[in-house]
Amino acid sequence: MNRLAEVIHREILARGGIMPFARFMELALYCPNLGYYETKADSVGRRGDFYTSISVGELFGQMLAFQFAEWLEGLNTSKPQIIEAGAHDGQLAKDILAWLQSNRPSLFEKLEYIIIEPSPLRQQWQSETLKDFKVRRLSEFGSSIGFNGVIFSNELLDAFPVRRLGWHTLEKKWFEWGVATNGDQFNWTKIQAKPSDLPSAILNLPPSLLEVLPDEYTIEISPAAETWWRAAANNLNSGQLLTFD
Repeated sequence: MNRLAEVIHREILARGGIMPFARFMELALYCPNLGYYETKADSVGRRGDFYTSISVGELFGQMLAFQFAEWLEGLNTSKPQIIEAGAHDGQLAKDILAWLQSNRPSLFEKLEYIIIEPSPLRQQWQSETLKDFKVRRLSEFGSSIGFNGVIFSNELLDAFPVRRLGWHTLEKKWFEWGVATNGDQFNWTKIQAKPSDLPSAILNLPPSLLEVLPDEYTIEISPAAETWWRAAANNLNSGQLLTFD
């Protein structure tokens, strides 16, 4: 059992033997110094485990920079801003800033680029990648911050922890998938879900649909992604909000 598995195993035991899958996913991806996105900068890309649009070259960042410039130049503000949430190693920010510097120098000079990044390790990766550019960092959206410009994310919302809810056909009710331990192994297990813990979209499904759902039909929801979207929208005074996944 590796160190991350040991951390998860201990927390499952401390919780009485069952952990909601959302917490399992959070630890697996973001446990400080051990989680998937916390251990190496090159987990994504040609030397990593999967590709994103950034992995294949600068074109994605250049196209975004062009569109962002069109939007920002139409804003009535003396200090336009680009706010990127979850910038991983900073490569996309570098591609955007390099294009603006070369092709929109007047906009580049007054632009403020901000990265929302809670991870100290990923902040270090970004600092190295963006050493030639001035970038401000925040650990999270604040309640009193107001931005004017573009707030965006790339491959972020689909990396937020999800709750996995399943349908029990005989009992005619929803349950939540959790994770339990069996020696050194992790196993799926069912957690009784209170109606008050379920989202309204689930509770309001029509009975005719519930009648035909197969046993253990499972759906995923991400409260964390919804919270992020609301926080981003609440922090935008003027401009555009978008995400890519």
